[in-house]
Amino acid sequence: MKRTVRFPAIFVCFLLMAVFVFPVRAFAAGSAIDTSTSSDGYFTVAYLSEEKAKMKVGVTQGTDTVYYDYVPGDASAYTFTDGDGAYTITLYRNVSGIKYKKVECVDVNVAMTDPMAPYLVSTEEITFSGDDAVSRKAAELCAGLTADEDKAVAIHNYIAASFTYDSVLGDQVKTGEVKNYTPDTNAVLAARKGICYDFSALYAAMCRSQGIPCAIARGYLNGGYHAWNMVYIDGAWNAVDMTREIANANTDAATIGDCVIALEQYIDMRY
Repeated sequence: MKRTVRFPAIFVCFLLMAVFVFPVRAFAAGSAIDTSTSSDGYFTVAYLSEEKAKMKVGVTQGTDTVYYDYVPGDASAYTFTDGDGAYTITLYRNVSGIKYKKVECVDVNVAMTDPMAPYLVSTEEITFSGDDAVSRKAAELCAGLTADEDKAVAIHNYIAASFTYDSVLGDQVKTGEVKNYTPDTNAVLAARKGICYDFSALYAAMCRSQGIPCAIARGYLNGGYHAWNMVYIDGAWNAVDMTREIANANTDAATIGDCVIALEQYIDMRY
């Protein structure tokens, strides 16, 4: 199922910047872009640099390019959410201001073994692993449950009952005091507070850790940029807005139907 994702980091990639590109040699030894996992729906970038360079990853399919922020260091994973086909992945390094130079460029023809694969892996913004707190909590909540719907509802009820909105962080992101914000799902779980992006990332991470396809959706609600989830249950995508569910204290949902939102109010949705 093909999806177009314009802004993979909710407040990050209004890259309406003119990306002035200068071809240069890669600063790191070997290839920084690894597409060997493309059949599993994702690729990784690992660029080692002693400098704390500001970098971006561009993913192009056809005429559409998605830009991700990238922090040099450990490998970061990004998904092919536009489905199978030919992609070009480009790593950029900031020169100054809005000027970037091309570090590396890789073409890859993606043929996934499972169309849901991009919605099941750990990524830069939806982070989990087999032994981290996020996965352990999800396993605890879903103990004894077998149906994906029951698991998704149990995770929903826990977040709705246990978390509060962080209005300070929300204001900081809106005003630009905090830039290039990406959730740390384990930190959000520990703090039990966050903004819409945090709740969406945590819900997706917990669902994915239980083998349930889940995406972060983005768009506009009441004139403001917003994030929520699309969770795949019994062959259909269901919209769940954990920010709304927390505000409404919807803590005792019994079915996924008790969790879903009416999308008429959500404008320009992408996931």
